[in-house]
Amino acid sequence: MNIALIGFMGSGKTTIGKKLARQLGWTFLDSDILVQEKKKCTIPEIFAKNGEAYFRECERSVLIEVAKLKKVVLATGGGLPIGEKNWEILHRDFFTIYLKANFNELFLRINGDPIRPMLQKYPSQEQLKELYLNRLSWYEKAHVIIDTTQKKLERIIGEIIERASPICTNQN
Repeated sequence: MNIALIGFMGSGKTTIGKKLARQLGWTFLDSDILVQEKKKCTIPEIFAKNGEAYFRECERSVLIEVAKLKKVVLATGGGLPIGEKNWEILHRDFFTIYLKANFNELFLRINGDPIRPMLQKYPSQEQLKELYLNRLSWYEKAHVIIDTTQKKLERIIGEIIERASPICTNQN
C-alpha cells in the first residue's frame, strides 16, 4: 500500500509529501506534475485547451498508474479525491491522509497564485470557500485526518509516521 496525501489547495501536500517520502525512504510523486509530464503542458494550459473534465480524466489515469507502484507517497491535486471512481482507487490502494487546515489559512496561502486554475474559476473568497466546503465530505473519508493548522512541518511528519506506522513498517 502507498500513502496518498489529500486536501484542499495550499494544505501542504507537496511540501509534506517530499519530506515524508525522504524520511521513509520511499518515492515521492505529485499527481499534478505527473499529469503535466504526461501531457507535456501545464495544468493552466490543460484547463484552457481541454477543460476541467479532461484534466480530471488525466488525473484518474495517473492515479491508476501510481496505484500499481510500491512505497510511494503521492501528493494529490485538491480535486483528485472527488468522485466515486477516484475515491475507490484511493481507498483500496492507498493509505489516505487528509491534511486539514482551516479555510482562512488556506486562502492566505493560495490567494493570487497564477498556477492554480481553480482560482480563475472561483475568483472570490466566497466562491472558493464554497468549493472547499463541497470537497470536505470527500476529504473526511480519509483513513487519517491530520490537522496542519499552525503546526511545524516536523510535527506534522511525526504525526503522519505515527498514524501510518502499520503500513510503513509492513512492506517488503
